[in-house]
Amino acid sequence: MLQKLNKYIVLFFFFSLLSAQFKEATVSFDDRLLKADEKVSLFQLQNNIKKFYEYTVWNEEYRDLEININVQILFEGNANIGSTQAYGIQSLFSNNKDLHFFDKGSNFVLNQNNSLYYDSVYFDPLSSLLGFYGNIILGAELDTWSNLGGNSHYEKARSVAVRASASNFSRGWDQRIILINLLTENVGLRKLRFSTYLAYELFENGEIDACGDALDSIVKNLNEVVDNYNQEIYTNTFLKFHGKKIGEMMQKLGQKKLLQEMIYLDSQRDDIYKELLSSI
Repeated sequence: MLQKLNKYIVLFFFFSLLSAQFKEATVSFDDRLLKADEKVSLFQLQNNIKKFYEYTVWNEEYRDLEININVQILFEGNANIGSTQAYGIQSLFSNNKDLHFFDKGSNFVLNQNNSLYYDSVYFDPLSSLLGFYGNIILGAELDTWSNLGGNSHYEKARSVAVRASASNFSRGWDQRIILINLLTENVGLRKLRFSTYLAYELFENGEIDACGDALDSIVKNLNEVVDNYNQEIYTNTFLKFHGKKIGEMMQKLGQKKLLQEMIYLDSQRDDIYKELLSSI
């Protein structure tokens, strides 16, 4: 009977991996501020966070996204609450490309008997934090597949944040509500994600005229961001990763005017665009 049960468990994890949206989760801890005995309690947690992302089916429609997620957690300290341990942490969530979210602080209780699992309704301090950023990264990824395609995951993240802000572990959740509002309201950046990946696909397929139209949309969408926001860190992070490749496509298609506009709109990388422009 036990052997049969183990077989079902293995099959469950196998099919979860086939269906999960996160292909690989890399999790690292900075526990230098903790005492030696406090660190021992974290032994299984690192693996549990990895499983949380890799085994959860976040979306029934998109099953082949294969997103990589990197989670870095800095432990601020530890306090005993009865038979459990409460930790204060700061954390960084990224896709190792164009998404980076630094979370300034949250608290959670570590219960060694409980595994982490995603539930859009039930609140758990750590699972909800992981689920919040998981949904944000999925929302941003789906924005590259279709125009504003990530709406449902952004709204799931918002729902988690609103529920968590009223809990006994409310640290940081007001700021996370501000974050999700910023990300959803910055429609220019969201459209920029789609037009950028569309331009990549069209360029690779040799559809030159359509690619030119997509590059024009990139500039229009970036203009929308600049018109509405003075300094916007998430757009800058996106362009830090994609700006050079966007400029190279413009250069190869002889798009002088678009490169001139990129020099103005993305001044932090104006030297790249100027060099590309000079080679046309």
